[in-house]
Amino acid sequence: MGDVGRTRAESATYSRPVPVSRKRKKSSKSTAAARGERRRAHTRQVRMAQSLRDVAAAHESGRAMRIELARPHAVVLAGELTASSATGTALEDDLCARLGPLLADLDERPTEEYVGPDHLAAALAGVLEDAGDGEPARRVRAALAAILPSALLADTGMESLDPEVAGEVRWTRDRYGSRFAVVAPFATPEGPVRWYLWDIDACGFIPLPVHAGFYASPEEALAAWQVGVGAFAAGGTSWRRIDDSGLLADLLPKTEEVATLGGESAEQFTEYHRCRRLAEVVLDLPPVLSPSAPETALDVGPERFVSWWRRRAWGPEPADLEVLAEDLFDSWPAAAPALFDTCSPHRVASVSHQIRDEYRDGADALLALLPAWVTWLSERTGLLPELRERALARIGAGTVPDGDLMRRVAE
Repeated sequence: MGDVGRTRAESATYSRPVPVSRKRKKSSKSTAAARGERRRAHTRQVRMAQSLRDVAAAHESGRAMRIELARPHAVVLAGELTASSATGTALEDDLCARLGPLLADLDERPTEEYVGPDHLAAALAGVLEDAGDGEPARRVRAALAAILPSALLADTGMESLDPEVAGEVRWTRDRYGSRFAVVAPFATPEGPVRWYLWDIDACGFIPLPVHAGFYASPEEALAAWQVGVGAFAAGGTSWRRIDDSGLLADLLPKTEEVATLGGESAEQFTEYHRCRRLAEVVLDLPPVLSPSAPETALDVGPERFVSWWRRRAWGPEPADLEVLAEDLFDSWPAAAPALFDTCSPHRVASVSHQIRDEYRDGADALLALLPAWVTWLSERTGLLPELRERALARIGAGTVPDGDLMRRVAE
């Protein structure tokens, strides 16, 4: 799948130089000195390799400790699930529904007691393996395997066939261009197709699924997404064909990314594993031909903003305008490069919060330049004035609680 927005094809013509014979330059080092340098280089490589092995061992040791901490919770959860009479997708739904509040509770615990989603999943897999091959344990193992991403399946030694995509994957975006809905139909063993929705907010430093889940139809999924986004921002939206596989890959959640950011809700934890497993399935589909990526501010750099600012004579020029512009450039979300120029109220509020948190005493100077930055970006994209004004209103609105940066925001 092409990484649209990150690279561009370039062509160049090279002339082949005529070979010229040169005398080999004699080394000024003695043989003993050269051997000593090679030995020292080899020693550095050995030490570095050992250091990396130590880090990996510490990581694995920490992971094993967290899995052991999760085991008592996994024992209780396994008991509840094996006592259930549900099967198939109903049992998968029950498992996800129970995981949500449990993971939210574990996420709030002190660092020494912290248990993450993958730790709990690994502990539950171990408990179910110890439970033997009885029918209840088999049912729950199958349900767990059905929702786990491939990396966790490999870690736990479990296997499960990928769900079948039963039709065309579609998407839409809000009026600001940074909030997306992706919907995909999946076949079920019971017969009816279910439509999985990812509500993805790309306003933070990485695109985040703020809501996910199954719906009976694409119309029902779209209506739920529009309510979550808000009537003003989602007005006039409808499903469209995927036309940019690179952007889709930047948006959908991946297992190799940072696990949890802190502040996730129980609802987000409910679909934590399943939304990643199903995203893997969607991203394995044949990619569509992505369009040529338009030039963004990420491509032209902060110097272009400085030139625009001076042409506009925005106000008394700060003595360190170029440095401030670089800091703003670095503070603006860039994980989905094609969306770099977007300016939603939530994105502005998130960046304002980050600036205050990171720059402290220097935050005021950056926030004073932020209205010009938002205006410049909105002019580049042709954002409607009414949308720009709503984004500008969120500059310096005060600190945002960490949990609010993760929640599903209606603009």
